[in-house]
Amino acid sequence: MKNHKKLILILSFSFVFSILFCLCYFSGIFDFFENKFYDSRMKATSDYFSVSEEVSLVLIDQESIDWAKNELGWSWPWPRKSYAKIVDYFSRGNVSAISFDMIYSEDSLYGKEDDLEFAESAKKSGKVIQTVFYENDKSKNPVFPVKELKYSAAILGDVSSTLDKDRIARRGKIFSDSENHEPGLSAANFIISGREDELNEIPLTKKGGMYIRYQKDLNRFVPYSAYQILQSELKIEKLEEQGESLECLEDDEDFIPPEQFENMYIFFGVYAPGLFDICSTPIHSTYPGVGVHLCQLDTILQKNYLKDIPEFLSILLILFFVILGFLLGFYIKHVSFKVLAKKSFLVILIYFGYFVFNYFMFYKGFLLPLFTPLASFIFSFLILIFYGYIKEGSQKHYLKSAFKQYLSPKVIENLIASPELLNLGGEEREITAFFSDVQGFTSISENLSPVELTELLNLYLSEMTEIILSYGGTIDKYEGDAIIAFWGAPVNQKDHAKLALEAAVACQKKLSLMQDEFKKYTGKPILQRIGLNTGKAVVGNMGSKRRFDYTMMGDTVNTASRLEGINKQFGTYTMCSETTMKSALENGCKLNFREILDVRVVGKKDSLKIFTPMENKEFEEFLKIKDNYTNALENFKRADFEQAEKEFKILSEVDQVSEKMAKKCSVLKVNPPSDWDGVLDITEK
Repeated sequence: MKNHKKLILILSFSFVFSILFCLCYFSGIFDFFENKFYDSRMKATSDYFSVSEEVSLVLIDQESIDWAKNELGWSWPWPRKSYAKIVDYFSRGNVSAISFDMIYSEDSLYGKEDDLEFAESAKKSGKVIQTVFYENDKSKNPVFPVKELKYSAAILGDVSSTLDKDRIARRGKIFSDSENHEPGLSAANFIISGREDELNEIPLTKKGGMYIRYQKDLNRFVPYSAYQILQSELKIEKLEEQGESLECLEDDEDFIPPEQFENMYIFFGVYAPGLFDICSTPIHSTYPGVGVHLCQLDTILQKNYLKDIPEFLSILLILFFVILGFLLGFYIKHVSFKVLAKKSFLVILIYFGYFVFNYFMFYKGFLLPLFTPLASFIFSFLILIFYGYIKEGSQKHYLKSAFKQYLSPKVIENLIASPELLNLGGEEREITAFFSDVQGFTSISENLSPVELTELLNLYLSEMTEIILSYGGTIDKYEGDAIIAFWGAPVNQKDHAKLALEAAVACQKKLSLMQDEFKKYTGKPILQRIGLNTGKAVVGNMGSKRRFDYTMMGDTVNTASRLEGINKQFGTYTMCSETTMKSALENGCKLNFREILDVRVVGKKDSLKIFTPMENKEFEEFLKIKDNYTNALENFKRADFEQAEKEFKILSEVDQVSEKMAKKCSVLKVNPPSDWDGVLDITEK
């Protein structure tokens, strides 16, 4: 019994300190130390990865600058016809792509014709990637090449660095976060070579982008000097002018046949003293900038990816080491220094063992936390030696308090309790799907600065999300201003339709209360349209083996999306299907519902009866015109559009839906459908 109580005490301590270390880890307090250990692992493992044979590097080094000055009379910067010749050379070799890690943001010093010559070669090649650079972290102030080079390039690649807080480039972007959404320089190579689908396989980091496997230095790519390429191209051009065969160059040791670069990805940059850009990387604080993009492409080509382990595994690792530290510390309390020395040796052995294991997993492509588990282990071990124990009763009270503050939302609890939910695949469930969108958001966004737009979106999405989650909903995704959510999965909810409808009404009420805040940004009210539908759908983790999301799909989902858009046809802002209404009422929903019409949405043969939910006060107002609206609706269904129009027009003075229906009658009476069945075909999505 005594040992049993001790075990409970140890486990209690372990959970409390695991929470503490998890909070430090996930809040970023330990990022500095984790990053430094990341860098040490990158340095230690970089020698074990060979470079891809599909990549080649061409550099303007000091030798090339000297050669061009002595042989061609070119001073630095070179005329851009030099780059045209380099493009021509690689075009002969049928390369996959030519990336220029140089920004030609100003006109050539040698005149406009010089730019045009470079542009003409690039356009003819169709494989040239020029670069764009964003001058700050918010992706503003882009620096583009001059227009001749910008528009002659096959694609633009973003060379802006993705830096951590310590200004070290551990990650590389796949696509920029600018409004143009340019690919990163490495990703651009895949796009123009027809391998864009492979970009979807890249595991993304928690902070965005991908981890780059760095090579120790650029010499591992066996770089060519730019003068070697220029020299070879000039020799080819001379033979062509003389009408001679290239066979004359077979014995020329200085000649490099362009065919040897066939299907290769060429990176072109500057690596002369005082000219090349440098970047801090895990390998070195002065790593050549072109090497960052080169190593990123090499990582993708060889699929030497690094991926974060799931967060629940990080939590378990920390928990394991905290428990282990407490167990070792517990049993050396009140013992001799001789025993302490033996136990300390075991601590060092465990410490070193995890260190080696972590480096091995890094080599295999899995990024595990290193500093935090080891720090939690040592801390847990030492705290029991120096501070003793807390009484069991007070410990339980402290534990209960700590857990109360740390409890995760239901969905996260469900996933942690059932790891099998993280596997790919789905199951059919009855759910209620929710789609919302801000009315006229495009015009709103056009009148706001990016900062204002971001603030407005964050304000709106935060408030709406809080309501959806408070009603037990699951956020599927955000698409700009649109919110997509559902009820009924992954946790079973019998009253999912009721919860979804109540959440929708609560969102609309909250929106009306926030109009003064919104007007500070827009000068006018913000309105949202919501569509809800209930039925069978497939829910689960969808995507690739490397990256997937818990989401929903199926006809039920598509219909909910259509209902959101149909709101604007009838002047409503919340619309649901009949199945949603019936399910909600069966489960105790207290809302009232107004029938709008029977419609047939795009791509569907069956009709759909649509309703708008109302609270008591709004429904009481509707009751005043309900009978007249019903009569007008019956005339509409009987194809008596002229009479229906008259009745709807009378009601339109107090009812937005009637105003919209009157306009539809006006159109239909002129061009009545030949196969009218009382159902309105909605031709717009």
